[in-house]
Amino acid sequence: MNPLYLLRYHEEMNELAVDAQLDFGDEGGGGEIWSCSSCPLDAKLVVTCRNSNSDANDGAETETALWRIPDDAIKEDDLDFYPDEDEFGDKSQDINKSMTKIAGLDLAPATGRVTDMQWNPGCIPDSNDFDDNDTPTTGQITGANFLTVQNGNREVCVTTWDVNTSTAIKMDQTILSISNERNVMPSPPKATWDPHNQNICAVTVGTNISVLDMRTPTKVINGLKSCHRFGVTDVDYNPNKPYVLSSSGQDALVKFWDLRFTSSYDNDHHSNSASLSRHSPRRTLRGGHTHWTTSVKYNSFHDQLLLSSGTDGMVNLWRVSSISSAPLLDLGGNSAVDDMDDNDFDGDDDNPATTFDNTGMGNDEDAGDSASVETDGGNAPDVRVTKMEMREAIYDLAWSAADPWVFVTLSFDGNVVLNHVPSKEKYKILL
Repeated sequence: MNPLYLLRYHEEMNELAVDAQLDFGDEGGGGEIWSCSSCPLDAKLVVTCRNSNSDANDGAETETALWRIPDDAIKEDDLDFYPDEDEFGDKSQDINKSMTKIAGLDLAPATGRVTDMQWNPGCIPDSNDFDDNDTPTTGQITGANFLTVQNGNREVCVTTWDVNTSTAIKMDQTILSISNERNVMPSPPKATWDPHNQNICAVTVGTNISVLDMRTPTKVINGLKSCHRFGVTDVDYNPNKPYVLSSSGQDALVKFWDLRFTSSYDNDHHSNSASLSRHSPRRTLRGGHTHWTTSVKYNSFHDQLLLSSGTDGMVNLWRVSSISSAPLLDLGGNSAVDDMDDNDFDGDDDNPATTFDNTGMGNDEDAGDSASVETDGGNAPDVRVTKMEMREAIYDLAWSAADPWVFVTLSFDGNVVLNHVPSKEKYKILL
């Protein structure tokens, strides 16, 4: 049995603890959990994709379903952080709980496991959208509030849903073909909703990024071609600045794109990658990783801050101020370069801190990219603020939804690590 773990962060003690170990009730004979996502409107709802049995092979049948966490699994802050032990050494509070299945998500006729799940930001309420009973009063949207991405045979399936407390209704389904121009296995596809338009999302499709508008018949309205050599691993919209995307790839780079400088798809050949445009990124982060960059995430409050993680076990916190919504104009005599033409300068290829080639990935087709960002530089407008190395590959990371200075990472060996933005960096942004 592969359970879910419900963790709680104790702010005063600065520690994480397990509130509950959640199994799947009568459905508990399932296998490995591939992805999960908690509902932002109801903390007790969670969507999971897992093997239907203990067979861990890639061809194993998977189940995607909506579950409810029992009320007694989510503890209140006034409860003991560490339950007392009885005379036999057992905890006084049993952490083993069973979830209740609300509804299954029927993904047919598409096949393959769900590799990403995303809630539409249009349905996420802010702190002013709750009543006295902590019930969200606004934030509901008409249409799709949830999105799943499946990894098929040389194709990506995007399905939108209307998920509520009692059911999950399929809204639409789109199949995107992965071009076979490179004889490599594409990365598991990822997606992100546009926080500035609740009908638009971006999806990774092999080495490309497709932009979908759920209101149009053909869905695909825009995109970027050959964003990363070998494949794109993750994508994220800037939460404060429209049309700006960040992406990570198997080439160990993080790039920033402006969708206003791309060409629209040919509606008659919207699934053909030849109809995409090849465009240079606004910025490229080099030297932060020496293997695949697996995830990239913007800070939801301060878009100067960005996280990246990789299969090299590295987690990097970047400050990319010059192309943010609130650039730091003067830091110790170094001026930002936001008002400069990106095509007027290139990265310093002779500086080992900004380029690398120990894996054969750092130079080649990216040599013509716009300015590369320094990996260490103190008061530079664009700089790697801090780095953290773990023993195993980092498979996912996330910013806190409540505290803009807290983030967590998950590694292959099951370690969940919580960290903070350095105080010095906070003051540079806030003051």
